[in-house]
Amino acid sequence: MTVAALPDHEDRTNPLWLKLFHGYRHVISPLRHFGWITDVELSGGNFHVRADLGDGTELIIAAEHALPVDPSEVTGWHVARQNIEDPARLTALYDSTPDGPQAHHGVSLIPMFARIDELDAPKSARQLVVSSTHTTPHGVNHNQTAGYEAAGTAIARYFEWSRRMVANEGYRCVWEEPEQDGYPLALFEKDGHITTVRVTPSDG
Repeated sequence: MTVAALPDHEDRTNPLWLKLFHGYRHVISPLRHFGWITDVELSGGNFHVRADLGDGTELIIAAEHALPVDPSEVTGWHVARQNIEDPARLTALYDSTPDGPQAHHGVSLIPMFARIDELDAPKSARQLVVSSTHTTPHGVNHNQTAGYEAAGTAIARYFEWSRRMVANEGYRCVWEEPEQDGYPLALFEKDGHITTVRVTPSDG
């Protein structure tokens, strides 16, 4: 598994940074799977996610303004590519905030990461697939599989599927593999029904 290293700075022990880094894991983890060192910029309260693309530019991901401390308050994503040495050189890439051109996508991660995947920037070429297995109390299995996708997009899909299990279908997450132990894998349960959502590499 190739995942970018964590940022190396003293804020990694800051409780606010830790809260934001974990809270926005559904945005940060896909970027790291693209191979980009990704950080949460505190900037005196102007919170945003920042990913170094390794070519002198970086992605800045915010919401309508700065990111709220509570991710559930996000109403859409704003993504821009910025020159690290000259921050005034900034290109808007995606805007699903309420007044943005992609507002119809709202907080969905898949369209945002599909756009990010189109960037001409060094990134992991690894293909991943997201799949789920649903088992009823009677032992009947149902499998669902998405096609192979770019690493970051597939990780984003994993988070979307997991969110849907809880928010739309009433499941609860009973176990999730620690991020450092391998590709994402989570187990959900509702009334004796068990669903596993996993990410698998194309060569695995």
